Amino acid sequence: MPRTAPEMLLAANPADSERWSTLVSASPMDDVYYSPAYARATSILEHSEPVAIVAGPDSCKFLAPLLLRRMSAVVNGSKIDWTDASSPYGYGGLLNLSGSESPDPRDLVCFLDDLHDWCTASDVVCCVLRLHPLMRQEEWFLPGEPWPELVRIRSRGPTTAIDIENWDNARDQPFGMRKGRRYDLNSARRTLRVTCTSGHDADAESSLDLFYAIYERTMERHRADDFLRFPRSYFSRLASLGPSLGIAFTWLNDQLTGASVFLAGHEFAHYHLSAVNDIGMKFGAATLLIVEGSKWARQQGCKLLHLGGGMKPADSLADFKCSFGGHSYRYAYVIYVADPGRFEQLCRLPNAPWPYRMNEE
Repeated sequence: MPRTAPEMLLAANPADSERWSTLVSASPMDDVYYSPAYARATSILEHSEPVAIVAGPDSCKFLAPLLLRRMSAVVNGSKIDWTDASSPYGYGGLLNLSGSESPDPRDLVCFLDDLHDWCTASDVVCCVLRLHPLMRQEEWFLPGEPWPELVRIRSRGPTTAIDIENWDNARDQPFGMRKGRRYDLNSARRTLRVTCTSGHDADAESSLDLFYAIYERTMERHRADDFLRFPRSYFSRLASLGPSLGIAFTWLNDQLTGASVFLAGHEFAHYHLSAVNDIGMKFGAATLLIVEGSKWARQQGCKLLHLGGGMKPADSLADFKCSFGGHSYRYAYVIYVADPGRFEQLCRLPNAPWPYRMNEE
């Protein structure tokens, strides 16, 4: 199978970033998670360097957005340094630049061989590829295929997406919502008003300030893990997504009661982050925000609004998202272990960071 050397594109390099954007926009399954703008935004969450790897056989190239993390830990008074890589926060994974069908496993093996060469040359211990559930990428890595021994596949459970092409025009809502969810929507519409903005509006920054304020208060109230805490600078970077960023707010008179951030690609939109206060919870703001996000996604030409899953399978958050009548998908990720010896050493670290906490998988 004819191959060229893997190509690394740097999001910080204008020429590389332009090529990266062009490859993504020209692909059959373009999504916001693959863009250099999104990689740059999420890089601030892990103090990492956003890059993209383009690799695979000449007949079937794949693009993988990655965050290069330069890590360290102190064990018994000695400092250990290493570098690893992972897909940005969310559901990116691999972008097939050559088609929309599931790729031939032999092409994926070729990509993984190239990924190994890049990891070795860059001294990267492992690379985590978060697979895109709406593209059913977990099916690309089914057991029994000729995967290298260095590939470890991890299933993380179900996720759900609303078919926003299947729209109830009379009720102005997606078809299939549960009775209780429809009740909450009607209650919210009677009580709350909605405003929306996008990343290309002049007031995008002030809208993100509003979102950040209510999001921070919500995370404090729920004593959320650091994993769900985002610095204000992250939201400033999200503004660079322009029209691919949508923000919806709910209000009781002039009091903000809830807000949600949505991201839009070519066919898929994503319910990214959300927050409501006690008043918003009382009047069903979360339900209204998702329906308004569905309407915004339809305006962008998207077919599905991905709501995601819960913190754990079948928890209350997962049930809330399922109550909108969407279809179920599977979320998984692949750990490619380029340096098995160092990987196992890092797994034995006290308080090892993800993805080395193998006992939690």
